[in-house]
Amino acid sequence: MSKLPIYAHRGVITTAPENSIAAFAQALLEHADGIEFDVQLTKDFVAIVTHDLNVKRLTGKNFQLNEVPYNQVRTLTVGKRLFKKGTSLLTFDALLAWLIPLQIPVNIELKESFVGQFAAVESIVKKCERLQHVHISSFHEEILYDVKRINPSLETAFIPKKAYDWANLTEAPHIDVVHANKTRYYKARYLQAADDAGKKLRFYNVTGQEKFLTQPHKTVIGWITDYPYAVYQNSVS
Repeated sequence: MSKLPIYAHRGVITTAPENSIAAFAQALLEHADGIEFDVQLTKDFVAIVTHDLNVKRLTGKNFQLNEVPYNQVRTLTVGKRLFKKGTSLLTFDALLAWLIPLQIPVNIELKESFVGQFAAVESIVKKCERLQHVHISSFHEEILYDVKRINPSLETAFIPKKAYDWANLTEAPHIDVVHANKTRYYKARYLQAADDAGKKLRFYNVTGQEKFLTQPHKTVIGWITDYPYAVYQNSVS
């Protein structure tokens, strides 16, 4: 068991498409403690487990998810170019049905299509009541405000961009944890800023080669990685 929980970023995508049940299942085989996944909305507010708002990278079709209804989205196939068999884009409801019996920790990143969509955020939050270990992350603070309005006890995680002033964390009750890029932010001044604000940290883009894995800073409570087995190996050695 690693010292800190390891979240597989979009699953393990060497044998299956990202954000697919097969990729998540492979992550568990590779010693991930939990999974990280992204959620976007269709035009008719169906939650889809995918990172990109535009589906061209994954499907070859050039359109925005929030501009088309789910009936159009459900016909798309992802992964055919990389794997022998493609798969449909996964709905949040379908993933939830797989997750509930497992009750593994999950990090749900709500993407830009949720901004200003309070009812859609509320639907996700309410469905999360069926999971025991869950936190919701976003680059968009307004989404985290909505999450806290709906369920103040649900853990939220803010993903800062370069322009963010970490001094603002001291007056950010809508933020429980910061999810930060390890290359940019695993530095003394940011670790101290989080500590001063009483916030914990998870770092993403972790590869398993980092020296800090065996002795993480006291504010760090987890890792988010494309390489769960490498992080597992190097954080317990």
